[in-house]
Amino acid sequence: MKRFPKNSNSIKDLMSHITTDMYTKQTLTSLFRCLLETVIENRYGAIVLIKIKNTESFQGLLNRLKYSELKVYTYSDKAESESFIQVKLNNPELEDDELLIIIDEKFSACLFWNETTSEVFGLCDGFCSLNPYDSRQIIDHLQTISFNDELNVDLSQIKQDRRRNENFTMILRKLIASLESRQRDLICANTELKELYNKTLQTEKLAAIGQLCSTIAHELRNPLSSIDLYAKIISKNIEKINSDIKEDKIAESLNNAATCISNASKNLESLLTELIDYSKPMTIEKSDTNLESALDELTNLVKPSFEEKEVKLSLKYSLNKGIQVKFDKIKLNQAILNIIKNALEISKKDTNVEILVDNQDNDDMVHIKIQDQGEGISPENKEKIFTPYFSTKERGTGLGLAQARKIMEAHGGSLNIISTSPNGTIFGLTLPIQ
Repeated sequence: MKRFPKNSNSIKDLMSHITTDMYTKQTLTSLFRCLLETVIENRYGAIVLIKIKNTESFQGLLNRLKYSELKVYTYSDKAESESFIQVKLNNPELEDDELLIIIDEKFSACLFWNETTSEVFGLCDGFCSLNPYDSRQIIDHLQTISFNDELNVDLSQIKQDRRRNENFTMILRKLIASLESRQRDLICANTELKELYNKTLQTEKLAAIGQLCSTIAHELRNPLSSIDLYAKIISKNIEKINSDIKEDKIAESLNNAATCISNASKNLESLLTELIDYSKPMTIEKSDTNLESALDELTNLVKPSFEEKEVKLSLKYSLNKGIQVKFDKIKLNQAILNIIKNALEISKKDTNVEILVDNQDNDDMVHIKIQDQGEGISPENKEKIFTPYFSTKERGTGLGLAQARKIMEAHGGSLNIISTSPNGTIFGLTLPIQ
């Protein structure tokens, strides 16, 4: 019997001459069934070796094996395998390896996979070979680790004709290609459907919340107007009777109270306006406004605030002259202004906020990147930052970034966080090129 080096404990290492591929669990079960039915229906007196960790996916096939005339050896001590000849295989290197091997005079095959090698879409790393030599090599290796006399006798009685496998190989390759193609199409379609469902669900929730907020806002506006009106009346009356009040402190206290009432009502009015605006359907009026001029105008508008805090604001525009975009100037300014204001709020003295406009990705989008040098966004807040009514500020409404994203998506573009770290955050906005 052939002996193998001690470092060849893994089947994947042993079969290094075979290029592995990624298989879905559905494809593996289909191949498993195809190989078994080939020998069962043709009444081949084959020997079958199986090593399966998760038997649930293969339960139907294992039951099929129980009632076949095939002689089955299993490298598992699970209850499902009690009707087969069990071989103990104590080797940690083979713990995650799973396999199906069929040895017959007219037909041989080995199907190997390792579920732990990939977590993407539940894919497994493995291979399928109809070369009798590959099957025997794996079996000899297993025998080296845990020798079974009965299996050795059965193997010695089988004389294989390698030429018989050529037709099966051709059929199997076509089957694998077809299964993998269809399976991956299904995975992509399923992923897209999930994303669409989540987006639809989110839209419905936001629409319901928006409608509720709009209703509440309209109901609150009337009493707010009355509060503001009476605060102004109180303030005027205090001015008239001020000369009659001997205690200046009392007059000052009343004036302050009236001012506080008036300011609070104005703040609430502003908040309600934001709520109503967000709950309304987004309407975009695109025009051929020059993007560079619009951004220059916007940065000049906010520069005094940056200079007052001693934060540098720069705009770098590196688009080709032939690239044109149509956009709603007022709405785009609102979206960018929301991000710039946030950047200013978290920026410290002598730091920079940069706006870069380019098309370096050579796609059909203009990219506007806004980078600050703040402390970044925490991982738990990164997923929530664009959620309506979520805010990390004490007096924030949580609508600024949500409204900004809504504006960009209404343009056919997007708003996302490109990167964030303790050294700063980069927001990315995109606009479709005409």
